[in-house]
Amino acid sequence: MTPGRRSLPRWLQQWWAWFTAIFAITFVSFWPSFFSAINNVETHIVIHGISAIAWMLLTIIQASLIKSGWRKHHRTVGYLSLTLAAILVLSGLWVIQTMLLGDSGTAEGIRLLAVKFFYIDFTALVLFCVFLWLAIRAARRRDIPLHLRLMACTAIIPLEAALERTYIYGTPNLVPNFDVALYASVITLIVVTTVLVVSEWWYGRSRWPFAALCAYFVIMLLTTDVIAQTEWFNSVAIRYANF
Repeated sequence: MTPGRRSLPRWLQQWWAWFTAIFAITFVSFWPSFFSAINNVETHIVIHGISAIAWMLLTIIQASLIKSGWRKHHRTVGYLSLTLAAILVLSGLWVIQTMLLGDSGTAEGIRLLAVKFFYIDFTALVLFCVFLWLAIRAARRRDIPLHLRLMACTAIIPLEAALERTYIYGTPNLVPNFDVALYASVITLIVVTTVLVVSEWWYGRSRWPFAALCAYFVIMLLTTDVIAQTEWFNSVAIRYANF
């Protein structure tokens, strides 16, 4: 039975603090391979990286505006952020293609790991768009709690890539390569989203976004290796790379 509605502790109500933590993890994780070497990175990858980190910074700003009662400014920034979201998604699709093509610049003999990342990165971008669209709809319906949770999900999704680098650079003995890092990252996010789901249930404020995001990561964990090895999906990856 779901418990009665309990009063949330103050630390759980500080959305801006949680968004700041996500921003910090992402920035630090991408520092060695991206921000510190940005002059040597291809333009479209720079655009994607900057837009992704800007999106997380935006969630901090938006949460702070709501906390300060500046709803009008929050709404204005929200509409302007749609352009940023479009840049993030379109550049992300281009980055996925670059990854598939690899150093050779062709789609012949795409590595299994690249196909795995194609599967998880492409579905993540689609899910990002779905959550963002639903967040906008929730805001228009004045369902602010749902809007907040959906926006939190759009910030959590990119954490998968950030956590991979956290494990690679932070625990090289335990996570020696990106294949292991991918699964370590997904498992971590399953744990994080499960904690969020249980916390909401405990305080009598259960909503579906965190449960849906948790289900997505579970599906990724169970299906990535299987799907990436199928002939039909490899064919899809090659067609996408050659698009």
